[in-house]
Amino acid sequence: MKLRQYRRDEDTHPDLDTPAYGSTKLRAPKKPLVLLPHRLTEVTGPLLGAERCGPADHDLTVQHEGEPLGERIIVTGRVVDGDNRPVRDALVEIWQANAGGRYRHDGDRHDAPLDPNFTGLGRCTTDDDGRYRFITIKPGAYPWKNHQNAWRPA
Repeated sequence: MKLRQYRRDEDTHPDLDTPAYGSTKLRAPKKPLVLLPHRLTEVTGPLLGAERCGPADHDLTVQHEGEPLGERIIVTGRVVDGDNRPVRDALVEIWQANAGGRYRHDGDRHDAPLDPNFTGLGRCTTDDDGRYRFITIKPGAYPWKNHQNAWRPA
């Protein structure tokens, strides 16, 4: 039985293994990507409808008593399947750094301050056209260990 190959648009996506981007050494696949068939669990559940999201889960700027620091931005997009059809009711979650470039996570050792009015967590479900929308703040750049003096941009 021959497995179907995953279609990857080389004009849109960068190479999976990029020597200048050190972390791809461990993350890039060594074999061609394979398209897995949908099983019963992918087709029937879990059901994650809009009732799974709170009224402010999509707006990261109103989840606390005070306002978070930073420039407000809107992040939108679409979820589509392999045939470019919209995926309705997909759960989309985001996790991001605050305006100073700091994540609210025990593993984040960046010396930027935490913002008590920003956790960086959001979730929403897609509409009938597969669209999602978040209101948040522009995350700050932060250091990471890809190479010496490496920073991830805002």
